[in-house]
Parts: sequence; C-alpha cells; structure tokens
Amino acid sequence: MFGYVLANASSLSKEEKEEYKAHYCGLCRVLRGNYGQKAMLALSYDMVFLEMTLSDLTDSEETKGMERCVPHPVREHAYTVTPFTAYAADMQMLLGYYSLLDKVNDEGKGKAEEKKMRALLPRLEEKYPRIAAAVREGLEAITAGEKENSRDAERMSLLFGTILGEVFVYDDTSFFRDDLRSLGCGLGRFIYLMDAWCDRKKDARSGSYNPLPEDISEENMRQMLLDAASAASAAFERLPLDQHVFILRNILYSGIWSKFKENRK
Repeated sequence: MFGYVLANASSLSKEEKEEYKAHYCGLCRVLRGNYGQKAMLALSYDMVFLEMTLSDLTDSEETKGMERCVPHPVREHAYTVTPFTAYAADMQMLLGYYSLLDKVNDEGKGKAEEKKMRALLPRLEEKYPRIAAAVREGLEAITAGEKENSRDAERMSLLFGTILGEVFVYDDTSFFRDDLRSLGCGLGRFIYLMDAWCDRKKDARSGSYNPLPEDISEENMRQMLLDAASAASAAFERLPLDQHVFILRNILYSGIWSKFKENRK
C-alpha cells in the first residue's frame, strides 16, 4: 500500500532533488544499520516524508556524509541523517511487517520473511506501545471490513488514516500533536483510496477485495482524493516548517497525484 508519497522530481531544482535523495539514502543507511541489508526491501519514500517533516518541525541537527553501499557500490553518494531517521526506520519496519502479514494472508506469499520480521515486533511494541496498538487495532478493523466486503471506501480509508495519524505523532505530548495527527490521517486516507483506485482493475480480474464501487467515476474518485489531500494539506500548513517546506509541498500538492494520472480510465 506504500509508495504513493513521492515528489514530483520535474518540479524540483537540482539542489532540492539532491537534498531529497540524501534523506532517502540516510533512511536506507539507518535501516541497514539497525535491521540488516534485507531491510532495504521495506524502504519507501513515504517514510522520508515523515522524517523530513518531523526534522524540519523540530529544527533537528543534520548529519551529512558520503558513502558507497550495496545498491550503489561504484560511486559515492550523499546521505543525510537526523534524530528522526531512526524513528522513520522503526515505523517503516512496524508498518512493513503488517503489510507483509497482509500479503501472506491474502496470497500465501512471504511466509519466511514474515516469520523473521515477527521477531522484531516485541521490541517495537515495547518502544512504541501507543503506535503499535493503533497499528494492530486499525488493521484488525480493516481486515474485518474486508471480510464483510464493505463498499464504504470513506470509512475504510479512515481506518488506515487513523493508523498513519498515530505514526505521525512521534510524541503525544508535543504541542503539534493534533496537526501532525490530522496530517497523517489525511495522508493515510489518500494512500488507501489511491491504492484502491490503482488496484481496481487487477482486483476485479482476480476477485480480490476492493472498497470502491465497480462503477465509480473518475470525477467521484478525484473528489474523494481531494477531500483527503485537502485535510492533510490544511494541517500541514499550520505547522511552522521552513527548511524543507518546498520539497514537502511538492510532495503533498503534486507528487502524491502521479499515480492517479497514470491510472485513469
């Protein structure tokens, strides 16, 4: 379900592209360091958005460097790490586990990987009890809705939005917790709906669950997505961001729509 929170690279300057890529490489570096080489398979730009938002919000210090890695062994490339990179890596693994578990339940694939990742859960649940509980309970509610073959796409998307809303609240005592929760919730709703839109034809062929009505029009889909994106954007604009704000706005106002354009009827 992840992979929709991307920048529109064509609208970024060279410097902005390099900065964005450096944060991605920083997250990859921390994932590898904390969870091993195979953790790179869970890497997504979605958590880069989370890391850049939180680090900007808190004016976090950045650690920059150059390295070679397994995917890029020949030429050194820049990376940027902040205090929130490790948090984003933990969230990537927590959400990645349940995403993999869903794949195992739906398709019977990835059982060995799921077993290995399951070993990480106790530490993550102990470290982030509120978030882990929200993820687990939210996904249980989504599974129940799928079993009922619910066609209430708005309700189903809100369940996932609630999960991502808690992920964005790194500290429940933060002054910005309400806006961060709203930002994550709106973005989560958008991701869920966009995923359903992109998978609708494949799901129709395979008979897999999809919350969208079979006859949904492109315009109705656009309106649902706009509602979710608008909620996320309104909360985003209330946050006092400055350092990465142009890149983050590029993602929120343009990049997240790229898959919609690719999957029109």
